[in-house]
Amino acid sequence: MLPEKNRIRKDADFGAICRYGRLFSGGGLILRVKENKLGLVRCGVSVGLKFSPKAVVRNRIKRQIRAFFQQNLSEIESGQDLLVIVGKNWKEKEKVSPEQEIRQILIKNSLIKAKK
Repeated sequence: MLPEKNRIRKDADFGAICRYGRLFSGGGLILRVKENKLGLVRCGVSVGLKFSPKAVVRNRIKRQIRAFFQQNLSEIESGQDLLVIVGKNWKEKEKVSPEQEIRQILIKNSLIKAKK
């Protein structure tokens, strides 16, 4: 489970990231990134009703994305707020998992630390 200090919970934080964060997209996933002054990585996930009217499907995607961030927190550049928005056109049936797609977006935009 993602530690409490690494979660984005407040509506004000979600709103600030949506308004002022940089936008990166790949496939049907959208990643918004905003710098924070906390010196740690915080993550949030948004999956709307347009993606699927079934809560089971939406919650499954959220769990997969949170698990990815939990496993890879140490690799992501610190001092960032990350918000993943799953678009309605992202197909769960595609061969690419949400974790792989997020990793590709992070690598492409140099948000993952270089390995030493």
